[in-house]
Amino acid sequence: MRTRIQATEAYELSVDITPTTYGHHLQLISFVPTARNPRDHIPFRALLSVSDLTSLRDSIDRTLAPQLHLAHPVSP
Repeated sequence: MRTRIQATEAYELSVDITPTTYGHHLQLISFVPTARNPRDHIPFRALLSVSDLTSLRDSIDRTLAPQLHLAHPVSP
């Protein structure tokens, strides 16, 4: 399933995670529509297990937790 992460008029970054027989195929995909030959570029791809994806998600959650806490403070 491809999901757009970031987009401007000049650049788009998306991620595609597809289940396979051997794990989950993850691709980061960049696209520059104004390029002479616009096409998807895949600067990173990997075959990851559920455990690998969970570790990645946990790492992102830990990174975002301080900002999310500040954006939505809990009242005492």
